[in-house]
Amino acid sequence: MVAFLVMSVAVYILSSTVTASVSHSIVKAEKTLAVEAAMNTIEKIRAMPQADIFALHNSDPSDDPYGPGTGPGNTFDVDGLERIPGRPSVGTILMPGTGAVLDESATQPEFGLPRDLDGNLVIESGDCSDRYIVLPLTIRIEWQSRLGPRSFEIATMLADLAKWQE
Repeated sequence: MVAFLVMSVAVYILSSTVTASVSHSIVKAEKTLAVEAAMNTIEKIRAMPQADIFALHNSDPSDDPYGPGTGPGNTFDVDGLERIPGRPSVGTILMPGTGAVLDESATQPEFGLPRDLDGNLVIESGDCSDRYIVLPLTIRIEWQSRLGPRSFEIATMLADLAKWQE
């Protein structure tokens, strides 16, 4: 009887360990996909003309430089990651401003605003989406894992150094 009890406890501990290991592997694989997607998105954005980045990736498709609705927008999906129910996508590109307006005097602490974005050493109110030199952005990946909702965020700062020297 004692041997049976010891064996039952050992099997329970072993099965719990195996289950936790499998769950950890799944979460780790999903997070790897999220990190790769975020880094790839940042690299794609960096490869674009600096002057077009805000217009192509803000939430307003009417200001796209090649015609309304021609830009990729601020959302994207990631192969291998499932959308959270009710969400339009897995990935989101977050930038300062509202819609097509980039106002360096806005109070958006998540982007370090107010901040001089156009390099004139003055924080001005009004739209500077046509003359910014520095552009903070965040890539957020949110997905539905087998273990519940998960997320990953990475922030970066884009700078047009050639324009800065002008």
